[in-house]
Amino acid sequence: MNLRDLSYIVAVADQGSFIKAARVCNVSQPTLSGQIKKLEEYLGNQIFERSTKSLSITKFGEQVIEKARAITSDADQITKLSKENSDPWSSPLRLGIIPTLGPYLIPKFFLELKHKIPESKVFFDENITENLLRKLSSGELDAVLLATDVDKQKFNNIDLFEEPFWAAFHKDSNLRNIDNLKSSDLKKERMLLLHDGHCLRDQALRVCSPKDIDIEQNLDTRATSLETLINIVAAGEGFTLIPALALQSSWTTDMGIFVSKINEKQASRKISLIYRKKFSKDKLLKELASMIVEQSPNTVKILLNK
Repeated sequence: MNLRDLSYIVAVADQGSFIKAARVCNVSQPTLSGQIKKLEEYLGNQIFERSTKSLSITKFGEQVIEKARAITSDADQITKLSKENSDPWSSPLRLGIIPTLGPYLIPKFFLELKHKIPESKVFFDENITENLLRKLSSGELDAVLLATDVDKQKFNNIDLFEEPFWAAFHKDSNLRNIDNLKSSDLKKERMLLLHDGHCLRDQALRVCSPKDIDIEQNLDTRATSLETLINIVAAGEGFTLIPALALQSSWTTDMGIFVSKINEKQASRKISLIYRKKFSKDKLLKELASMIVEQSPNTVKILLNK
């Protein structure tokens, strides 16, 4: 008795026919029938009752087939595990990413990923940090790209790069006349923020602390995307902080928006690849991390040591 014999009886049970099962197993019908007959003789009991018009499974056969399914399934899992170990890209990767990063980072590395590893399958989940960490903990996601520090007892992290913040404001704003922009220069301006739950909102408040800017006056404008904030700025209302990867030259030419880098150390965010401590595909994630930083522009400061 071996795995091949067990796969034969499972195929016959599934197909309801020796001829169809032989096709599925890619063997001749006499070969498959002969092997199953030998197995029945070895066990001393019939698995199938055969007649010229029908095929049925004996009570003993039902028990054997149930065990055979479990054994062949476990064997398939072992084969899959071995394949994943030698080729970590052989199975899909479920990757979470925050909304203020996904639209700007994914296009930079995804085409390179498909070029270098055509067989790779990556599924993206764009969501806020809290939801991504919950899905990562439950196993719904394999890894997440975040701009937030996490519990290092629960998760491993690969720091990728540091992304500076730029202030985006209307062309008629007084900020346009400041060469070396600092957070203190923003205190008389109205800051537009993302809604609660977005880590960029918290980071913007950290850069422009309450002592530098009147936060209370900004609470009536809370957007769910950077694009919404930019369109409000284009209409001549206040300013917002934009991560470097999100900057677009068309804002200046088409929307009358100017951007200026905030020249302070804390005016940036750290982007990291986060995964569970016991995740088995760390080799895959290290490859992905290297690919991401290789495709990152010079507007960010690389942190990954290759």
